[in-house]
Amino acid sequence: MSKFHRDCSSRFSAALVLLLTVVMFAPVTRAQVRPSPSLQARKRMVRAVDKTFQEGLHAKLPPHLSTLLGLSQEQECPVMQAMLRTGTIVQGFDVSAANKNDVVVFVVNETTKDQTLYLTSKQGVLRKVVTVGEGIGRVQKITSKDRKAFEKEKQFWLDRLVPVGAP
Repeated sequence: MSKFHRDCSSRFSAALVLLLTVVMFAPVTRAQVRPSPSLQARKRMVRAVDKTFQEGLHAKLPPHLSTLLGLSQEQECPVMQAMLRTGTIVQGFDVSAANKNDVVVFVVNETTKDQTLYLTSKQGVLRKVVTVGEGIGRVQKITSKDRKAFEKEKQFWLDRLVPVGAP
């Protein structure tokens, strides 16, 4: 066998090994990537943020919550807010007045004083979860349960602020 054929054969073998390695590990890496919101959902979220920023009520996140969410250092965070009260449950959609990419979706049980706040981006990507129970706020490690609850709250607000089919 000529030197040329040996070089081609070894190159072919190396390429085949590389290809097989990529094929074997592709499903593993794909499973580790977070699902991204659909393009339509991202567009609706951007419209909801813009609408709240333009038409929402002026409000402020308290210093301790702003700090836990990473929006300020022990200072109030001015926001534009959409809010809904149903009995003792208060749900809110806050857009930071300083940065429209900082959006806080929250749920408060006024009876127990428990709160859950979801920090998300303008595109609807969950970045942080803060819970308040018995007066103590904690940054939570994001679990699949948190993601499901966040998606439910986000959908709640999208349906109210920018219903499907609305211009």
